Amino acid sequence: MSRLLVGPFNRVEGDLEVALDVVDGRVASARVNATMYRGFEQILQGKAPHDALVFVPRICGICSVSQSVAAARALADLGGVTPPPNGQHASNLILATENLADHLTHFYLFFMPDFARPVYADRPWHAEAVRRFAPDTGEQVRAATAARQRWFTLLGTLGGKWPHTQSVEPGGSTRAIDAVERVRLLAKVREFRSFLEHQLFAAPLEAVAALENEAALWDWHAQAPLSGDLRFFLTLVRDLQLARSAPARAVT
Repeated sequence: MSRLLVGPFNRVEGDLEVALDVVDGRVASARVNATMYRGFEQILQGKAPHDALVFVPRICGICSVSQSVAAARALADLGGVTPPPNGQHASNLILATENLADHLTHFYLFFMPDFARPVYADRPWHAEAVRRFAPDTGEQVRAATAARQRWFTLLGTLGGKWPHTQSVEPGGSTRAIDAVERVRLLAKVREFRSFLEHQLFAAPLEAVAALENEAALWDWHAQAPLSGDLRFFLTLVRDLQLARSAPARAVT
């Protein structure tokens, strides 16, 4: 067995180091170590409990709602508070909105641009990867960035602002939604669905959700290997044999 240390990774929040144990040319285990100490645990010491809802979201400017919800639920547990159904539903909607945007962020801004690098220039799909995913200038990167920005306007309505949304509380959300705002929210959902169906999947969402296993996924990919950004990614997966990067054994 050999050990490979990879890092630092510093794209988002702080530095990360990855330790890979390699056996017979395959990754047998992987460990991720956060090498930059930020000290939020110490920052919160001695503060009023409710101050956590101000400090904790600042852990990350990308997933700040996740931090808000975690802090609010911890305070709810501490105080024995059971959120009413509407309050739980409101905070779940806020969290789901950010989570969906994060999927777009990681795929289009943090991951796919790597395949536009010159190291892949000899691959038959490289020119298309550059056209779609080159940082800042890629056609699909720009489209996804615009779709993400429009999607985030939901959080202006649901949570008041983003990032570091302050409306999430142990009892739910302090931001009430009126009937007119609900109509606007539904319009934004339809707009985002259109982006997913025409750009990311190039297929109805129902068709993607109906894919029951890996075999069905690859059959779907074979119908149009370059249609939509997900199928294009699957084309890269197969050509680069990325599945071989999977761990040789399950970690329990």
